[in-house]
Amino acid sequence: MKGTKDFYNKTASEWASKWYDDESMIPYLMEFINYLPQNPRVLDLCCGAGYESMRLENLGAEVTGLDFSEESIKIAKELNPHIKFVVEDMLNDYSYLGKFHGSIIIAGLIHLPNHKLSKAFEEVYKVINDNGFLFIAVKDGTGKSEKSSYTTIEGEEYDRDFYFHTLDELKQYSNEKFNFVKEILLDKDSPWKYYIFKKCKSSTT
Repeated sequence: MKGTKDFYNKTASEWASKWYDDESMIPYLMEFINYLPQNPRVLDLCCGAGYESMRLENLGAEVTGLDFSEESIKIAKELNPHIKFVVEDMLNDYSYLGKFHGSIIIAGLIHLPNHKLSKAFEEVYKVINDNGFLFIAVKDGTGKSEKSSYTTIEGEEYDRDFYFHTLDELKQYSNEKFNFVKEILLDKDSPWKYYIFKKCKSSTT
């Protein structure tokens, strides 16, 4: 059975076709970017084919996009040649990219079980400026979604590891590196939740 990276390499063009025309994230991104200074540096983690990177740039940000799907990054570069995109795993050390005023992780943490969340928070903590902000989109709940994880494409079986997360889980596994600021509540009926966190000031470590 193929995994998450294989799934997104296989379906990259489909996600691009859907989300470049879907502007539903704009109000959330606008609210997030209001917390940042003018023309901020923003890291789009798990950026996929770069659709929200494009929107962030349109809102005045200097954007870097990161994703472990080579096919997604290929499309992102083709459609946004002036934005920097890198192929990288969000659980690796990507501090070589420099510092950012903020970062977004839209539907990226859904592919991590709870025991890997701490590592994700640890790595993004390294690259956000003191008192910078983090915007997270997750699907509310707990545990792995069998329905959303397993699929068959052209006879190949895939497990894209789709996990629900509660706000309490995010708070717990951020290991006090980030403080919860607010929920952006534009659609009360949506199972998706949109949260803003603020980085705790760096210690000597």
